[in-house]
Amino acid sequence: MRRSFALLLIPLASCATLSRTTGTESPPPSFVQTTAELRATRLVEVREGLTRPDAMKLVADALGQRYIVEVVDPNAGFTMTAWRAGTSRAGVPNLRYRTRLTARFLGADWRRLQLRGEANWARGDEWDIGYDAAQLDTASRELHERLSPKP
Repeated sequence: MRRSFALLLIPLASCATLSRTTGTESPPPSFVQTTAELRATRLVEVREGLTRPDAMKLVADALGQRYIVEVVDPNAGFTMTAWRAGTSRAGVPNLRYRTRLTARFLGADWRRLQLRGEANWARGDEWDIGYDAAQLDTASRELHERLSPKP
């Protein structure tokens, strides 16, 4: 019984931590506030001869190494990670900052992969919308290494 009660307090403590913020905090330096989809998107070329099932597996495996892959639709060529909370200086989840990635193969031949980043920063009761440049660049580089033609 005590253990169950303690587990119930964890979410309450998290909410209390969120509500006690001073409002002077700022998002991580890698957060780019924008609603322009073009800025939050990277294109990755896919090498010839890579089958659709192999391409989907490479994307899901690459994203799955750092993130929780929440949605995979092999027919549509779509993969999406779960929202992930940022971490504070103390190493605890920062519920004011969250990110996720979506990947979609383009065209009938699946020769390009569109990678899109999303990030939100809570400012009071509203969310600033944008993307995390460091996260998007890292994921794009990793997918390029796995999918693109080798020089």
